Amino acid sequence: MRFAGEIPSVRIALGIHIVRRMAPPVGLVALYTVLAALVVRWDMARCGETTRALGEELYGMYMQVFFQPAEPLPEAPIARFMFFITPIVGAVLIAEGVLKIGATLFDTGERQRLWVQIMSERMMDHVVVCGLGHVGYRVVEALQKLGEPVVAIESREESFVESVRAMGIPVIVGDARRDELLLSAGIERARSVVCATNDDLANLEIAIDGKRMNPDIRVVMRMFDQRVASKVGSALELDETFSTSALAAPLVALQATEDGVLGVYSLEGGALHVTAELTVGRRARERTVQELEEAFDVRVIRMKAAGADVALRVRGREAVVPGAMLVVDVGVDDLAGLRAALS
Repeated sequence: MRFAGEIPSVRIALGIHIVRRMAPPVGLVALYTVLAALVVRWDMARCGETTRALGEELYGMYMQVFFQPAEPLPEAPIARFMFFITPIVGAVLIAEGVLKIGATLFDTGERQRLWVQIMSERMMDHVVVCGLGHVGYRVVEALQKLGEPVVAIESREESFVESVRAMGIPVIVGDARRDELLLSAGIERARSVVCATNDDLANLEIAIDGKRMNPDIRVVMRMFDQRVASKVGSALELDETFSTSALAAPLVALQATEDGVLGVYSLEGGALHVTAELTVGRRARERTVQELEEAFDVRVIRMKAAGADVALRVRGREAVVPGAMLVVDVGVDDLAGLRAALS
């Protein structure tokens, strides 16, 4: 697991949490012990009974709390009453502390919430992904493959929450537009926030809140309308705005008309470039990688020989061998010519 190196610190944090949960009932036990000892001494002195030193009386009342009387029952009425009720008060206060610890250790929901809190508090320079729909889930999946620390926020339990939790990634369930949830995700220590819910206004609000809480954070925001996304991103000085439909449309169009297209991106001015897999024909003209790149304005990224399992990086003077599979970066307009030359 990605946080395995932090297991000791997580255990320390869990111990601190348990101490904090126990502090109120333990404090009440201590306060009651002191007050009860003072009342008993006062009542016994008022009634003419012999009193013990304050330290001895405190110890006696402390033992009473745990059902272990260390002194005889006094005759003074109020002191006697205190002796009777002290074990009951002690049992109630101790039971409260035990129940709190039990809720932390044995309740699945509470244990999950505590784990998320501990992991989120220890993250630095991470990515906060808001929204675990189809887009947000894929973003989280890609970030995990890149080895980037992630905290996710999702408003509904039934989305991809369990799948993301199974990756070992903390998921906070709730509305990411609430400041306290962004703070719980460590937004002020995060490197970037990805606003990927299916609500444009929610994404916009999260982006604004993220910048307000962390002016240096990188904001990537999803919007359904690419034209609006560009205008909003420019007006609010956001780092990136995107429309999933606008990103996917060119890829789908090219995959419908061309074989082997892996990805599409747009250069400044609107020119489209693709990443594609092409097979070198058995009768293709022999040439080097450098000659191929110069002839077709293409960049050969990987080459896998026929029958090989792994594609390797290539160098300029390396021969483009028949039957090999090339992964290339090329302009859409040059793709057909390159494919014809290779086949």
